[in-house]
Amino acid sequence: MAKPLDPEQKVEILNAASLRTDPTNLTVILHEEDHTIGNSLKHILCQMPDVEFCGYNVPHPLEDKILVRLQTKNGIPAADLLMKGLEELEHVFASIRKKFDASYSTFTASGMPSEIIAIQFGQCGNQIGDAFWRALCAEHGIGSNGVPIQSDLDAKDLKRVFFYQADDERYVPRAVLVDLEPRVINGIITSDYRTLYNMENIFMSRSGGGAGNNFASGYKQGREAQEALFDILEREAENSDYLEGFMLCHAIAGGTGSGMGSHALEKISDRFPKKLVQTYSVFPVMRKGEASDVVVQPYNSILTLARLIEHPNCVVVLDNTALHRIASENAPDSNSSFSHINSMVSRIMCASTATLRFPGAMNTRLINLIAPLAAYPPMRFIQTGFTPLREGDATVMKTSVGDVLRRLLQPKSMMSSAVMEKGIDHCMLSALAILQGRIDPTEIYSSLAKIKERRDIKFAPWGSGSLNITQCRRSPYLPVTNRVSGLMLCNHTNAASLFQESLNQCETLLKKKAYLDQFLKEDPDVLSMLSDAVERVRETVQTYRNATKPDFIEIN
Repeated sequence: MAKPLDPEQKVEILNAASLRTDPTNLTVILHEEDHTIGNSLKHILCQMPDVEFCGYNVPHPLEDKILVRLQTKNGIPAADLLMKGLEELEHVFASIRKKFDASYSTFTASGMPSEIIAIQFGQCGNQIGDAFWRALCAEHGIGSNGVPIQSDLDAKDLKRVFFYQADDERYVPRAVLVDLEPRVINGIITSDYRTLYNMENIFMSRSGGGAGNNFASGYKQGREAQEALFDILEREAENSDYLEGFMLCHAIAGGTGSGMGSHALEKISDRFPKKLVQTYSVFPVMRKGEASDVVVQPYNSILTLARLIEHPNCVVVLDNTALHRIASENAPDSNSSFSHINSMVSRIMCASTATLRFPGAMNTRLINLIAPLAAYPPMRFIQTGFTPLREGDATVMKTSVGDVLRRLLQPKSMMSSAVMEKGIDHCMLSALAILQGRIDPTEIYSSLAKIKERRDIKFAPWGSGSLNITQCRRSPYLPVTNRVSGLMLCNHTNAASLFQESLNQCETLLKKKAYLDQFLKEDPDVLSMLSDAVERVRETVQTYRNATKPDFIEIN
């Protein structure tokens, strides 16, 4: 589809000298790759009563140029009518885009949607997973028992991306809940949502002893439980018509989410080699010089990071350091702060899958989102930003497309504690903004032009980076409180600082050989495993840093 014209950048006047003496005769070059624009513009101009003649041709079929000649009547300046014609062309494109989106939505609603199986590991993974499913139910008008609570409202939403319908017509999540101790899952299956889940898709250790915040223990128990867990996954996969991939929720610093989650990632790659895997990985609070509540957290993190570098197609970083900072600013009370963190995480997860569930013209499948964002393995770690942070946030006075994009590009909106390392010229590798709400496409084009003009984003010097923007409809089942909301997904080289902090903490413990007996008790080969993981993470840090240099492609 043709892009609207930008008169300031794409119109070149060829007869500027003669135009001063005869303003009714104008010859211009339009720098446009879509040559059909010339015919469209000619048609619009020829309908105007003050136009004597309008013609166009393409000087060379391989050049992005269109030659347009315009002759007006009654002394009317040709430049004025050309600008009027260009404005009309903008409206025509906007109208075509709107109709195309509507037609495409109808097509995708009846076509082959992406289907995704979510797997939740450990205390953290199941807590954020529970918040996610509650939010999904609200967005799709589904009650806590899986029964639709509102009429369809002509929603054209694709519930089947994350839900399937049981024989009794209830909607059941494509979810697998896994934990080595029962407390969190027991809380879920005794809550108001206890009848939502398929109880056959819940795996809990018979001993109930957990992994003791020990990667090696979680990994070992994952190996022992492998067949039982994959019986569930393979049954869910067989019951899906158009399975595109898996979504894994976990933390990297504990025992079950890190160890058992890592083992599952390895085996999913083996068992389902053609399916995509995206993770929502919670990174621990990492403040320089500050000890963790879990003393072996650095070991767990490095061992898990090595698997995240190797196996999934995309890793969405949920940075606890940044989440706690934002939550404390918005909800000082500790209880409300914890609730606010879960709310923020669920909104990120919902917004990042919105184009799959409320499809428009673009990014209707998981591969469409992942491919441009994580195009440079192993640099597949995606940072996020969201605005407004609270639904109906009273402090956000305006939510136009321009204002939302401006906020998303501010560092304080990013839910990441990654920093710009001294002496390294960090840059953006790729970025995608997902906008929801009442949006005029022309707002997007004008906002992008301003971002480019202000040079708000510094992209890698070796690539042709650009900010991609996609828009999708909001849920019709929820009240509208902000005109526009936005999620930023970005792949930035400053992710190296997150890895480096984990490396520093891990190497400090390794030098002292601290707490290794807890790991050796579970696996005598853990030292070799740790050594390999440290080296893999160190290589990835260097890859991110190399990506800031113009000769990155040659280096790698």
